[in-house]
Order: sequence, then C-alpha cells, then structure tokens
Amino acid sequence: MKKIIILLLIGFLAVFVMTGCDNIIPAEGEGEGEGEPEQKTTVLMEAFIAVGCSQCAKIEPIIENLAMEYSRDEMILVELVPWGSSYDLRESYQRMTNLYKLETKIPQLTFNGLNNHIIGSSGVTYSTLKNIINNQLSQTPAIELKASKTNQNYTTVITGTVKNISSNTLSNLVVNGMIIKDMGQTEFHYVVTDIFEDEKVIISSIAPGEEKSFTITVTDSKWTTTSDGVIFVQSTSDPKKTIKQSIFLD
Repeated sequence: MKKIIILLLIGFLAVFVMTGCDNIIPAEGEGEGEGEPEQKTTVLMEAFIAVGCSQCAKIEPIIENLAMEYSRDEMILVELVPWGSSYDLRESYQRMTNLYKLETKIPQLTFNGLNNHIIGSSGVTYSTLKNIINNQLSQTPAIELKASKTNQNYTTVITGTVKNISSNTLSNLVVNGMIIKDMGQTEFHYVVTDIFEDEKVIISSIAPGEEKSFTITVTDSKWTTTSDGVIFVQSTSDPKKTIKQSIFLD
C-alpha cells in the first residue's frame, strides 16, 4: 500500500511540474516571445499656416495641444509655412500647390494626405480634430516603416526599411522626410525647416510581404541637435496622395 501511495505522489508531482498552477501544459514556443508588436497607423497632420494670419492663430493652439496629447507613435504635427516669413520654404509651397493641388489659402490642414482636409478655421474645434485623428488611428496600415538616423559632421544619414504588410501590390510610393524645429514660446513649435524633395526615394512597386531598404542622405547642417524629424511613405498616384505610414525621429 505504501508503495502505491508513493507512486501516486510521484505521479501527482510530475503532473504539477508539467502543468504549473493553471493545469495547462504550455504549447511549443508559447511564452517564449510573441514576435514584434502589430504595426499601427500613425497620423501625419500637415498644417499649412503663416505668420500674421489671424485664422492660423485661432487653430494653432488647438493643433499644438493635440500634438502634445498624443504620442509620436500616434500623431505627428508638422507646420508648413509656404510664404510670408523667414520660415517659408519653396518645397512647402510646392507641396501645397503641386502635390496636393490646393488653393493658396491658409490655414489648411491635411491628415495622412487628403484623407481628411480642412480649409480655414471655421468649425475647427478640439473635438472635431480629435475625432478625425482617432478615426484614422483605427485604420489598418498597409506599410510597416522602420528608420533611424546618424549624424556625421554636417551630414545626416537616414536608413530604414519599407515592408508591404497588405495583401495587394503597392505602386508609385515615395519615401520622404521633413526636419521640424521648435521656434520658441512665441513662434511655431513644429515648423518645417526642410523637406527632402531632392533626396526622396522612389519605390515603383512593392509586392505583398516584400521589404525594401532605403537611404536618405542630407548633406547640410539643418538637422541640428535641437531639431526633430519625420520620415513618411506616400502614394503619388492615388488622388488623395495617401501617406501610408510615418515615423518620428528625434
């Protein structure tokens, strides 16, 4: 009888060791890491504004407060000045008029391209913009984007990968970027000081599951220790010029 009890105790202990407290035997590989986290959409809000614009002054506190509320993995704000001050860029004007085909009116807001578009300040509220951002955050991304940068003297090199995580072949994409600088308490906090139009990388086609590498080299000193930036993948052929994915770089 004692031998039987001892054998039962040994068997019980063996089962306990294998199952743990929850009486579940782990499947092979389970608990050894679940892989990379699922890629989520990042919203790139482009605000076309200018110094001395009264309507711009109305919406600027709203958009800048939203930029502080969301993480940079969720929403990235860039303020583009197409004319009228020392901050204006030829590339900002061309982006507004040539790429997006927008009228030369300010302010104008775009969200991941022209998926949402607002002209003027009428009806622009915190709730309105937050609803747009949250709606776009719920969308499933087609692109997985990774990027990092290194600085060497007066040269900044951005390297990364673009992976098609959709079920369709994607075509006519560009990998582009912007440098963002905080101009101080009385100025724009997310003003764009450079757009990489001359350095952008063209991806003519990328199949489902395919991954492509890219390198962008900025050969001037605009990306300083006080600057941040954004890299994004944008469609050039669809009417909305959809920004497929963005990533913030500090």
